[in-house]
Amino acid sequence: MVDHIGVSSKLSGNMRTLHWVTKIGSLKNSLRFYELVFGFRVLRHEEFESGCEATCNGPYGGAWSKTMVGLGNENDNFVFELTYNYGIDSYASGNDVQYFAVAMPEAVPRAQAFGYGVEYAGGMPVIKGPDNFRYKIVEPSAGRAERILAVGLRSTDLAATKQYWCDVLGMTVFPTPAGCDAGHKSSLTVGWAAEQTHLQFIDVGDSAPMDHALASGRIANSCRAVYPFYEAAEASGKGSIMNKPITLPTPGKADVVVTILADPDGYEICFVGDIGFYDLAKPLYDKVNWELRATRGGDGAAPPKPDQKHQAKGLRAVTESSQVSSLAASSATGVVVLDFGAGWCKNCKSILPFVETLATALPDVAFATVDIDEAGELVEAYQITAVPHFVVLKGGAKVDEYVGSKGTDLEAKVRAALAVAL
Repeated sequence: MVDHIGVSSKLSGNMRTLHWVTKIGSLKNSLRFYELVFGFRVLRHEEFESGCEATCNGPYGGAWSKTMVGLGNENDNFVFELTYNYGIDSYASGNDVQYFAVAMPEAVPRAQAFGYGVEYAGGMPVIKGPDNFRYKIVEPSAGRAERILAVGLRSTDLAATKQYWCDVLGMTVFPTPAGCDAGHKSSLTVGWAAEQTHLQFIDVGDSAPMDHALASGRIANSCRAVYPFYEAAEASGKGSIMNKPITLPTPGKADVVVTILADPDGYEICFVGDIGFYDLAKPLYDKVNWELRATRGGDGAAPPKPDQKHQAKGLRAVTESSQVSSLAASSATGVVVLDFGAGWCKNCKSILPFVETLATALPDVAFATVDIDEAGELVEAYQITAVPHFVVLKGGAKVDEYVGSKGTDLEAKVRAALAVAL
């Protein structure tokens, strides 16, 4: 049960930090980096035909894959979950994740030898890997087997962070990991046990709002039961509930029960039942099917030839800027929504019916589809790097945009632009 400060110590004492979820633009590039620089190996690989119900792969509804990499099995080691969404080869980075602290000095010469950038911050080497992730290299701690010491995360309010992670979820405060001294910055290090990977929340000393952008991931934790953590978070009124407890299937493997929370700064937190998770995590010698991935346009391969173009019923298809100008002139409010997509993109296809309905409901807004394989000029002009990508224009100028396949989020942005126009 939940006591007055959150999850009871009896339950929180049986916890493990499992992995950090990262969104990647190329599985080939990421595996090359992790294998050559850190000596990681593939522990588990899974392919999915549609988006995760608990948004494990982000706000995307199409095919995706999950690859677990690390130094050893998931029962004893903190690992990384590499999430790849087909059709999306890059993500905008925010100001949230500062670094991953890795106790592996030998990684520095390896990174340099294989062409990865190495810079120094506060006298400590920092390796820059694919997708703009940074790895602070520190010295190993005596008697500690875990090499991933901490995940460094920006905090806008350390007091609120401590209240949520410690008082609500039941984590413990630990000393700052060796080599991770924030210097002039204030920081808070929390975790479940001394020998596990910790979360180091850092006050970077600026007033900029938290920006998770699209690259942001989540921390995963194993527990006896997920409901006490969901109940504690809900009762606290702090942060938010992203997903109530739900059972997630994995083709050919064990089902798991998870709940997804978010702290006051919006960091996503997954709690997963340990029995199902450790069954799922049993090594089955998974191999990545690179030929299959290539047919889906994965990892830089040419996108599969579409059976049809990206277009919607009742919506004009545009390929040139002059056509966009004509749309703006014909709109009663001057508001135009450009739906960038591709015929091979399942995410794009899944949201088209909603776009068609929204266009009918908002006759004063001009909607148009843009097939990225047919409209290179517009793709470059609006800097489209992922689909589905919606650009909202007013008076010919961009006022907002949305990347993803959640219709309600798109509608909110369009209605906001329309309200200003009216």
